[in-house]
Amino acid sequence: MNDFQHIKKQWQSHQAPAPIKNSDEIIAKSQGIKRKQRITKIILGITVLLLIAFFFYVSAYKNTRAFWGLGLMIGSLCIRIIMEYASGLKKESFPLYQSMLAFNKQLVQYYKSRRKIHYLWTPLLFATYILGFLLLLPIFKQQLSAGFYIYIIISSIIIFIALAVLIGTQVIKELKIIKSLQ
Repeated sequence: MNDFQHIKKQWQSHQAPAPIKNSDEIIAKSQGIKRKQRITKIILGITVLLLIAFFFYVSAYKNTRAFWGLGLMIGSLCIRIIMEYASGLKKESFPLYQSMLAFNKQLVQYYKSRRKIHYLWTPLLFATYILGFLLLLPIFKQQLSAGFYIYIIISSIIIFIALAVLIGTQVIKELKIIKSLQ
């Protein structure tokens, strides 16, 4: 067998590697994030409804401090919900008839804009939410027993730390997806 035949035989037996990015993988990752965003919107919406009910239950409109505290909490959650809806609408507006390469490029741009939400707006809104809660603490101290007030402080610290870790974990997961799409 001559060298050319040997090379030809090796070439024919060689299997081409599968493409790293196929449309099914990109769509699956995209759908997973879409589902998580929908869950986030539902949880935030329920929280807003509970805070609004609490607002009227305690007649927060009669107390300036309670009004501002609950107002900041409700407002920050509403802004976050609006941002999630706007982000979802932006993603839904991607034309389906474009090539996979163009779709992938548009998807990467979308996730880069999500980075801005994660690194700028999420911490700012989270801090605003905590500020609203802190405005309510003097009212709680005045209206509740000392033991229950301490319970609220300790449990809120644990909840805020857990939320910060959860949000951070979700951001890291989404950033990994962005990296895998590039």
